[in-house]
Amino acid sequence: MYRIVCSLCFVLAIILYSTEATPLDDYVNTPDTHFAWQRLKTYAFPTYKLYILNMTSQKWFDASFSSQPIWWHHMIITVPRVLRRSQIAFLFIDGGDNTDPIPTSSVVTALALSTGSVAVELKQVPNQPMRFMADPTQQSRTEDAIIAWTWKIFIEQNGTNPYILLRMPMTKAAVRAMDTTEQLLKQEGFPVPQNFVVAGLSKRGWTTWTTAAVNNQRVLAAVPIVLDILNLQKNMMHHYRSLAGWTFAFKDYHELNITRYLNNPNLQKLATIVDPYSYFDRYAQVKLFQLQGANDEFFLPDSEDYFWDDLQVKTGGSYLRRIPNTGHNIQGYQESLQSFYLSIADKQILPSFKWTRTINETHGQILAVVDFSSGQPKPINVTAYQARTVTGTKRDFRQAKLDPDTGKIISNPVVWLNMPVQVETQTSTSITYSYTAPLPPNGYWDGMFIQVTFPGRESTTLDLTTETLTLPNTFPVEPCTGEDCYGKLC
Repeated sequence: MYRIVCSLCFVLAIILYSTEATPLDDYVNTPDTHFAWQRLKTYAFPTYKLYILNMTSQKWFDASFSSQPIWWHHMIITVPRVLRRSQIAFLFIDGGDNTDPIPTSSVVTALALSTGSVAVELKQVPNQPMRFMADPTQQSRTEDAIIAWTWKIFIEQNGTNPYILLRMPMTKAAVRAMDTTEQLLKQEGFPVPQNFVVAGLSKRGWTTWTTAAVNNQRVLAAVPIVLDILNLQKNMMHHYRSLAGWTFAFKDYHELNITRYLNNPNLQKLATIVDPYSYFDRYAQVKLFQLQGANDEFFLPDSEDYFWDDLQVKTGGSYLRRIPNTGHNIQGYQESLQSFYLSIADKQILPSFKWTRTINETHGQILAVVDFSSGQPKPINVTAYQARTVTGTKRDFRQAKLDPDTGKIISNPVVWLNMPVQVETQTSTSITYSYTAPLPPNGYWDGMFIQVTFPGRESTTLDLTTETLTLPNTFPVEPCTGEDCYGKLC
């Protein structure tokens, strides 16, 4: 058997870092005279005030580089009339286009009201659409198409200018949003929060990781959502081997030859700068809660294989929830996020939940231990989830795939089923649960994980899961090298 295993701000940042500064630190902490904000509108409601701001976070190069050198954002700040938790604020890093109308509401207002704390929504991360002057197609790029272009330039220029990487301005925008929030609240006579909990989805989830890394004295906790491709090169190779190619969701990267550069040393140089894996030392005092979809079209359900153990060593424990039967457009996470946020805000003891995963020639097993010996919460429900792939050619749990004949995106009907777990041992201080499953028939892969539900603050519940165990531990293709890594979309 084996284990699957501002100037003042700039000075303070330098003093507080216990590790060597990276280009990401340098970029984010360099003062920028373009940083400014103005109030566009204030809405007064019976239970809260809503502030709509226009915030300029930075200048990223100039007009000879892109059509969007000045980055500006709409910010929506919800301040409850009754601030029960004024010491902390929630920052949600969001997307949207610079062509969008001025917002009049926020997706995090409900969280602000239910928790009695300030909640902030930062829009247009990244600024988009955007054209690059060196791009021969002169296409108007958004989302991953922008990121992929900056990766391409970085790699092909031998990594000579790290500030080209889009993660730089995206992270700086989030840090400036915290600065703006503090300034507005002070100006309005409200208490200024001492800490933030930061969250975001997908590429904003990546930015959540990096914001916590560069601002870890202010970020008390981080909730990266649907972004777990940490330890980038190894996880990308795992992706290639699992799908015998690349998910259709990687189209923007594939078109610009990023997959062809999988073994290129400049990709590793890129990862050293922007991969959260490079910043694990900085998360020792940051509570981390990952939220993932088990049927994600971008990322695989066992991506944690390549970084989870290292993250636990560096942090002393972080948390994961993988939600079954939902993809990259993740659903069903809001209550767990709120419960986690309340525990952080109120300094409550979080659960102690650890596990091991093993495979032998016939079975796979997950053993999960809940320890409540020191006042940690006891579980109120435990279950397992298991799913099987629908094809013998790919280790593929995505909810959608590319039809090779038509080139259209079609359903990939992988369903995670609820399964009972066994209680192995139970004492007055801990419970050990197990879920065991036989290896699937030849040509298929099964995935499984255990979910434990804990009681949370103010009648909320917190769902946590183990890592996913995929069995058998085989792959449809061997690792790729050189040009072969270009692969096909699937």
